Amino acid sequence: MSKSEYLPPECWGKLYDVMQPQNVNAMRVALETGMRIDDVLSLRTEQLKNAQKRKNVIEYLAKKTGKKGKAKLSADLMRVLVAGSGDVWVFPGRSATKHRTRQTVYKDVKKATRLLGVEGQISPHSARKTFAVELRKKSGVNEVQKALQHTNPETTNLYAFADVASKSGAVARDIDELAEQIARKVVEKMRLLSEL
Repeated sequence: MSKSEYLPPECWGKLYDVMQPQNVNAMRVALETGMRIDDVLSLRTEQLKNAQKRKNVIEYLAKKTGKKGKAKLSADLMRVLVAGSGDVWVFPGRSATKHRTRQTVYKDVKKATRLLGVEGQISPHSARKTFAVELRKKSGVNEVQKALQHTNPETTNLYAFADVASKSGAVARDIDELAEQIARKVVEKMRLLSEL
């Protein structure tokens, strides 16, 4: 599978317009926190309750690395998550004993990118790159390395500067132009759907 690519923050909102609400909420968590989608989807309702007591800071254990992490959610997103959480899982699956799968979210993101004509390898992991780029612009590369729990600075740079270079090393598309293209396609798709 090819590597996920960066997507500007304003473009995520356009994708959300055509995605399932629970998948949107999972992507919002990934975008706000930089958490991997597996870690987002495995959040338990109890973790949300505990986070509310700690000013919306979620504590979690990263599945991939086994490292403990903390991530702060906005008050707005926290309200949305609490309202939509299941008894056990923040993102319940079809069975009460399992959480939503990353494949479910991946398929929804891919469907949205196809529907809107977004080019490139955009996946749930792209949100982690978007988070890293925005954090780098605001607070610097060292903060990105801490937030993403990277031990290798070279790995951090792949995320923190994902807006500058694509996987081929070419300069990334102009962000405003991409956002405008997506907006035009959303309007056209909505017009077509309303005519059905």
